[in-house]
Amino acid sequence: METMRMSLGEYMNLGEYVNGKIYHGIKTGFNEAFVIDGIKRAELVAKDPKSAEIIKPLAVTEDVRKWHIRENDKWLIFTRRGININHYPAIKEHLEQWREDLTHKQSSSNVKGRKTGRYQWYEIPDDVDYYQAFEAPKIIYPDIAKESRFAFDTKKYYLGNTIYFIAKNDLFLIAILNSSIVWSYCRENLSVLSGALRFSRQVVEKIPIPTATEPQHKAIETLVSYVLYLSEQLKDIPSHGEKLMEVADDKLMLSYFEQIIDAVVIELYLPDELHAHDKQFMRHLLQENLQSLDKIQGDKMQALREIFRRLFDREHPIRVSIFFLDSVPVVRTIRGVA
Repeated sequence: METMRMSLGEYMNLGEYVNGKIYHGIKTGFNEAFVIDGIKRAELVAKDPKSAEIIKPLAVTEDVRKWHIRENDKWLIFTRRGININHYPAIKEHLEQWREDLTHKQSSSNVKGRKTGRYQWYEIPDDVDYYQAFEAPKIIYPDIAKESRFAFDTKKYYLGNTIYFIAKNDLFLIAILNSSIVWSYCRENLSVLSGALRFSRQVVEKIPIPTATEPQHKAIETLVSYVLYLSEQLKDIPSHGEKLMEVADDKLMLSYFEQIIDAVVIELYLPDELHAHDKQFMRHLLQENLQSLDKIQGDKMQALREIFRRLFDREHPIRVSIFFLDSVPVVRTIRGVA
């Protein structure tokens, strides 16, 4: 976007914003040994309860959706560098069956074996010194994607080698990254592979992050908390049939909250352009003084439905502005609307 390029100096780039804490997923060198399903996990834990200490929930590329991670019953045996494998006899026995495949190659002519390196045959070959960051809330994204797929993880997922993650507990940031304006920036700056964008760290680090006041941060974080909650509640709903009809209004609620987030983020980047067309989202959002999800007592879904009905009223200024948002030329450019 020319508009963003002209004003990049007003923003902090993503690498600075997260203090360089963008990391790669784990490369085992031999997934057949280290990646297991729930049945095998239960078997290993039954043999030795200590096995559970180093068997971690695993997310792979296809599990990473926009906002959330699909559960897949995949688990990673995380034998990091320096581990004493004798403390985990069931894990050691399991890995022994692939010992020849797991030992590093002595020469390039070897058919079996992993890459050369200073690691034991039962260890993850790379020194994943940031492994503790997997255990904290974080933002996850695949290295190749055809649409925005930044997910927020609070379930301590470890990640496959085709996934990156940002070690920062920041709902404001994921709103920025999942916005149409950042996707437009990515389309212009990331390389394309088979019709998808490759999210190389060198370019992702340069994504400009807009500034916001504390009340603006809080308002966006609150809306994102609604979206994350709804995404989790609705993620297993089939795409057709009676069950979908039962939650159609809730699906609309999720979509509408996403639309508000996107509009507010565009306004953070391009306030003059939107205000010139009388599009005011943040001002009206702040006036709502939305309650944080964790402070909602009782039935959270019912409370969100009440908030949705209020914001979705056809006379509400936020809905009116969203309805006409694509009338703003720069927004049409961002969203690729003819």
